[in-house]
Amino acid sequence: MDAVSSSISTSVATRPWLQAVVLSIAAFAVLSPNLDADFVWDDWQQIVDSPTLADPAAPARYFTLNVVESYGSSGRGADGVDTYRPLFFVALWMVHRIHGADPFWFHLAVIVSHLGAGLLLWTLARRWLASNLAAAAVFAVFVVHPVTAEGYLWPSAISEPLSVIGLLGAVLVVDAWGRAVERSVGAAMIGGLVMLLGLLSKEAVVTALPALSLYLWRVRRVRLRALVGPWLAVAVFLALRVSALAGLQATGSGTAQRLDALRNLPVLALDALRAMVTLQPVGMRQLYWDYRGLSWVASAGALLLVTGLALLLWRSRRKLPLSLTAFAVTVCMLVPVALVSTVPGWGGFGRYLYLPWAVTALALAEAGLRLSPVLAERAPRLRWAVAAVALVFLAFELVGLRHALDVFSSQEHLARAAIELQPNAPDGWLWLGNSHIERGDLPTAARCYAEAVAIAPDLYDARHNLAAALLHLGRPAEALEHEIAVRNAHGVTAEGAIIAVRALLALGRQDEAIAWLRDGLAVDPDNAVLLELKSSLVSGAPEPPPR
Repeated sequence: MDAVSSSISTSVATRPWLQAVVLSIAAFAVLSPNLDADFVWDDWQQIVDSPTLADPAAPARYFTLNVVESYGSSGRGADGVDTYRPLFFVALWMVHRIHGADPFWFHLAVIVSHLGAGLLLWTLARRWLASNLAAAAVFAVFVVHPVTAEGYLWPSAISEPLSVIGLLGAVLVVDAWGRAVERSVGAAMIGGLVMLLGLLSKEAVVTALPALSLYLWRVRRVRLRALVGPWLAVAVFLALRVSALAGLQATGSGTAQRLDALRNLPVLALDALRAMVTLQPVGMRQLYWDYRGLSWVASAGALLLVTGLALLLWRSRRKLPLSLTAFAVTVCMLVPVALVSTVPGWGGFGRYLYLPWAVTALALAEAGLRLSPVLAERAPRLRWAVAAVALVFLAFELVGLRHALDVFSSQEHLARAAIELQPNAPDGWLWLGNSHIERGDLPTAARCYAEAVAIAPDLYDARHNLAAALLHLGRPAEALEHEIAVRNAHGVTAEGAIIAVRALLALGRQDEAIAWLRDGLAVDPDNAVLLELKSSLVSGAPEPPPR
């Protein structure tokens, strides 16, 4: 038996591809319960209800549209957030061609993409750390992290691994070929193309490029001409984005919002470092609700800690260059996140740590390799301490992953986890109400929506959904009250007009119903339900039943 084990260990050590296969099979087995999960959160808009995924001509049009337009709606994202990710939608479109909106195939696609990102990270670890064991550890702790599970356990998260594949692929190409003069031009061309593919999947990876470029140039001795390619890819991406979206602005044109983002950034950086190490929180966290009451005093304190950590890493940069790089990648990638943390309705936290955790895992492995011989020499009894800590950490990750698999298994589980995670945020209550609507449980849904409205009175979806539920429960006066509040906060909408008109008709207030109907048609003159209500009012026929 010992001879067999020794033979397997030798084979894995001498045949890197075999290690990759073993690691991939083991990781896929651990993640495979997610194949039975349902769609959650943005999946419903971007996949299930999207008319564009069934359109054979859609892929070409994705390159001229923002994300909201790509899934068939209009306007921009939450509170004016604008994003451009054509290859993300091309990927969704390709999976949709297999068997329509079948969650199994979409979950399979995102898991395979995640493992692909893990294998690229493993390859870089073997090159940069010169240790098969350390590379295996990096792969393992990366692919099962429960906080970053938000970046790989639901279909619409596929933009995360796809963009990271583009970035890490470009880094690998430049690192492998960029030191030799005769290969540096080829490295620039291929690295730039791969980088562009990543940017077209999700633009956020551009913020990690400066720190990784410095590492490649100063530590790995890559020639600057080889780095030109990825940076040219950034220029091409920005040109495509400007052409499609008529500018570069993503969100945050006001000074007040930018100041809030600046205040949030140091706390967000500490929050991210804590989450990567403590493996908490698991689930969909909405940053706005946690940071909206943040004081400048707390921000200043966090800034002092972040600055102190940066100075410490700077002093150890010669022995632990990846630690400083990982810190820089984390902070740089959180700069745009700090901006959207000021936007209600812009969710997520763990997905923003997907790439920072990848580079941090490399840095931790580098520190472990430096520490192991020191312990072996100075404290022989602790020579296995680094390996033991890594194994314990991995064990805790696997425990956390089991919880994450349950959280992301359905919209109801995600909603309940969000309420536990942030009981004073409205989003979990809103999602839970939607889940009860799907089951036809209107009274419970109305109570959930009422909880969301109590927390955030100006939240459009919560009030509008509550009004719709109350109307169907035979409480038109209360429904009308909420739609008036929605109109005062957000203006007239076609959906709100439909509820208000039906509520007013139920209350016998026909003249007011006609006024609401006119306002609704002014906003959306082609709305089929409003036109049907208009026809009924004109003809004097009974109002059609609510839909």
